[in-house]
Amino acid sequence: MSALWSTARGAVLVSAIALTGCASVPSPDAQDAHALERRARQGEDAAFSLSARFVVRGPERTASAAMDWLHTRERDELQINGPLGKVLARLVRDDHGVRLVDDRQRVVEAASLDALSSELFGVRLPLSRAAIWVTGQAGTADVRARDAQGRVAVLTEGGWRVEFAEYASAEADALPQQIDASDGEHSFRLRIDAWHPVP
Repeated sequence: MSALWSTARGAVLVSAIALTGCASVPSPDAQDAHALERRARQGEDAAFSLSARFVVRGPERTASAAMDWLHTRERDELQINGPLGKVLARLVRDDHGVRLVDDRQRVVEAASLDALSSELFGVRLPLSRAAIWVTGQAGTADVRARDAQGRVAVLTEGGWRVEFAEYASAEADALPQQIDASDGEHSFRLRIDAWHPVP
């Protein structure tokens, strides 16, 4: 197991604020929010920028932290944040692969986001698909259920069951606010606090 697990595991200290609604990032006004929703839903791999909190759970370990995520088709930039805004790690995905640098300047490189998750958490999380799921799209996944507004409610892909537990509003084009995924042994939860304009 990579030594960087200590960074991820240390992020459990953030659990006092993670997923409780505290320290949330201010949301854009309604007009801006609708513009962000439309842009995030433009195509299967649309660009977006968001702030969120996540929890990864396994049989023996749990890690949680906050993050800022900028995604485009060609590049991902994630900043993992701990208590009081401390930067725990920075991750970049580009044409050369994925590179993560933690707060002690230790480096982990991998061919993909999914492969990196194996290094960090000991389980291959479907992180490469998450960029599609956070915009309410199913991509290549099998949609198992939709809600009353026709939005994706449950999908399955690669042995993972993904539930769209909450959307930002009752509007049919609202973006997801909470996504829960499980493969029966491991799980992760992503709670989106705010969407931001893409630079």
